[in-house]
Amino acid sequence: MAGLLVCALCVATPVSATSISEAQRKKNEAQRELDSINSQISSLENQRAAVAAEISSLDSELDELVLNLELLEHDLEVKQAQLNQAQLDYEAAVQREQDQYEAMKLRIQFIYEEGETDYLALLLETKSLADFLTRADYAQEIHTQDRRMLEEYQQAKEEVAMYRAQLETEKEELEILQAEYEQERADVERKLAEKQSQEADFSSRLASAQQKAKDYRKTISEQDAQIKRLREEARKAEEARRAAAAAGTGTISTGGGTTGSGTSGTGGGTSGTGGGTSSGSGTSTGGGSGTGSQIASYAQQFIGNPYVFGGTSLTNGADCSGFTQSVFAHFGISLPRTSGAQAGAGRLVDYAQAQPGDLICYPNHVGIYIGGGRIVHASTERTGITTNSATYRTILAVRRCY
Repeated sequence: MAGLLVCALCVATPVSATSISEAQRKKNEAQRELDSINSQISSLENQRAAVAAEISSLDSELDELVLNLELLEHDLEVKQAQLNQAQLDYEAAVQREQDQYEAMKLRIQFIYEEGETDYLALLLETKSLADFLTRADYAQEIHTQDRRMLEEYQQAKEEVAMYRAQLETEKEELEILQAEYEQERADVERKLAEKQSQEADFSSRLASAQQKAKDYRKTISEQDAQIKRLREEARKAEEARRAAAAAGTGTISTGGGTTGSGTSGTGGGTSGTGGGTSSGSGTSTGGGSGTGSQIASYAQQFIGNPYVFGGTSLTNGADCSGFTQSVFAHFGISLPRTSGAQAGAGRLVDYAQAQPGDLICYPNHVGIYIGGGRIVHASTERTGITTNSATYRTILAVRRCY
């Protein structure tokens, strides 16, 4: 019986060792995966921190944009009030024209019915030279009044034409402002959507990585328990084998014997941390070859080309800051990408001293001054690259970058 027990234990011991080795291999494998996922978590956390900083910057930009939109809404209200007044002036001019027209019709009717002979009869019926002169003066006054009525009628018609043209111009400017407002609001919504999408993506990826790390830690814990159990079984089997061997030889086991102990290797992984890099926005640099007038002249070559949100192509489409950036780049002058950043480029000058080639900065918009109180800019998707009055909106700053 003792011999059979020894044989059985000798067979069982390699199996147990194999099981411990397999469990150790699985543990090491799980540890390597855990180290890898921890590295990914660290990298994701760094990236999320970078995105959080970007989101913070974007929030500040959005706050500024909201303020700019409020200024734009104020401009719209002022323009609407002016438009309403122009409409009232137009209606008054139309009424004056109608009144003058009716008065002229009555006068023409009177002349037609009475005839010009009344003037002659009026003069021939005089009894003295003084009476003749008095009646002549009266006839002259009638003639002068007729001429004045005709001139007033012509002036009323000219006022109607002037107010009509003014009304159409102001309506067009209001439509441009409304289009720009819609464009800027769409830009805000786009930025908000991008920010929310990035935040959700990183949170989802981080949660997934953290769940994987939890699973690997569980696997390692299970394999540690398995190794501990197998080692305990191996220890007991070794003690039983020694007891059986001692019984088979008739000797009694005493303390001080050697006990076998399994060795376990632990897989050691290194965890790296991913570091995101951030780049600051560009600043304007001087030293270009172009003068202000050359910049303004060059920019006007692209009037009529399309507006494209996010674009920087002078021919295929650009937004307001992309247009100004590309125009200045042609002369070797570097500008930041956004209109808000360009409002801090170069040096500040008063609008009264504005020269062709200066940047005219508005709430969330920018254009290039071309002289004569006008700018060239990438306005809206409807109007594209066009010219407009420099004061058609509230001016935030005038910057000289050449």
